[in-house]
Amino acid sequence: KAPFLEFFAKQKSLSAMDAVVQFARNALCCVKDLNIFPETFLYDPSYTAHYYRFPEPLNQTTPLEALIGFTQFYAFVTCSLAGVHLMTRSGLWKLRRIHRILELRANTSSKKNGDASSTNTVSEKIIDDCLSNEGESAIRSLFVGANVFSIGVSFFWLFANSFHVTSTDWIGGVQALINALTVMEIALLPLLYYMIKDAAGSISKAGRMIDLASKLQESSGKFLAAEKGDSLNAENYGWFVEDGWSPFWSVNATGSAQEIAAEEKMLTKEIEAVQYKVESLLSEKVSAAMIESTIDRLNETSWVSKMEGYREYIYFLLNFIAFYGYLLGILVYYFDNEEFQPSYVGTMKMGLSNADADWSGNFAGDVMWTVEPVMIIASPTLLRQMNPKKAKVKTA
Repeated sequence: KAPFLEFFAKQKSLSAMDAVVQFARNALCCVKDLNIFPETFLYDPSYTAHYYRFPEPLNQTTPLEALIGFTQFYAFVTCSLAGVHLMTRSGLWKLRRIHRILELRANTSSKKNGDASSTNTVSEKIIDDCLSNEGESAIRSLFVGANVFSIGVSFFWLFANSFHVTSTDWIGGVQALINALTVMEIALLPLLYYMIKDAAGSISKAGRMIDLASKLQESSGKFLAAEKGDSLNAENYGWFVEDGWSPFWSVNATGSAQEIAAEEKMLTKEIEAVQYKVESLLSEKVSAAMIESTIDRLNETSWVSKMEGYREYIYFLLNFIAFYGYLLGILVYYFDNEEFQPSYVGTMKMGLSNADADWSGNFAGDVMWTVEPVMIIASPTLLRQMNPKKAKVKTA
């Protein structure tokens, strides 16, 4: 079994090693499912005894099961830590920082002399919009982190099962293993939802980028001044910044005293930078070179965003098949008597026997989560190579 690796990648909590280990783990599971290399040491428990003599019934562990178990223990540690990281640095601590910044902004606004210029009004709107978005992101990270942590902890029982510990009553036996699998399935459900949501969001974002590029080209960038920046928000403001806009409150927080002490100065500096950029965008003499580079950048990144959206849908398909496949194993455990199974269980098994449904579902999940890390590692390079060269559009 495997964690929701794509989701961790998006949350910046995934290393290349995590992807490689997931690939190895599920590829080894596929080898075991298909009984590949049956006459080799991989299936010989006595070979494991050369390195360590386990007590009964752990001494039945084959080298193949031991390899799978080690990778599952790696997932137990890294997935649990990733969940804690999401709940703290990306979630609770970040949410507290945003709350402190909002208080600072309220105190700062009360001391202002009532400057209601277009530049200041638009800048304030952009910053407020960004803080609101990041607050929602932090709340989501809290929820996602709780699910990721649940998945990570559940991996301990999968690790124990590979070493035949679940054949004993030391940690709850087979029932505890099924409970762990059930927790993983429940935790995966909201992540599947977020995958669909993010896929649609990436494609929608690509459309907004194309629309903005068209407006900039048609008006030579002057439509922003004409409408006094009414359409500017945190999202499209970032598209005008060459390397993207990443204010200090958008990154993960540490909650340290030094970080908190520096927030007021950093906020003042960030506000000044936004005001300066907005002033240049609302100018009647907006830089043609800047508009041209922005159009080129929007055309290029919109294609990437659209492809990432399609890729998200592929990830969803892979993970939904895995989710459904592993669910069959839980179903046949609770409905082990095929003669007295409810009709919906037979439908979900697609007419297969319990044994065939269990094996087929497990194999389907292992295959899907073997393919997923390959896509995660390879897709960034493929997208860069596939990205069509955009002809530069000259503005008047």
